[in-house]
Amino acid sequence: NIISKIEAQNYKFHSSCISCEYCPNSGLKGGLTSDSEILLCENSLKSASDVETVLSHELVHFLDHLNNTDWTDIKALARSEIRAAKYSLECHDQYGAQLYEGNLEQPHLCSISSRFKQCVRDRATDSV
Repeated sequence: NIISKIEAQNYKFHSSCISCEYCPNSGLKGGLTSDSEILLCENSLKSASDVETVLSHELVHFLDHLNNTDWTDIKALARSEIRAAKYSLECHDQYGAQLYEGNLEQPHLCSISSRFKQCVRDRATDSV
């Protein structure tokens, strides 16, 4: 799973890496802070499912941060957004993509529905 991938980078992930706060931007659900914390916006997350989806998305960005992603590089940012949309629960739940929970390996392309691919594209485009 993603936590195992993070810990494989010699980083001990713990709950202090996650901050749940009020966010003035009501459209923001979460993000990665400049202090490398995962931010969850308590005023925008309405259910446990919302929290799981945003947390899984931000954990992918956290892993990319540990791998020294250059966030000022628009192409690197786009690649991270694609990975986050693909491996988080955003499109998985919505379209029933054929990915196993926690599997970060590249699935066979024929096993991914076209709606799932479009969802990943749309989410990544919206984020960049």
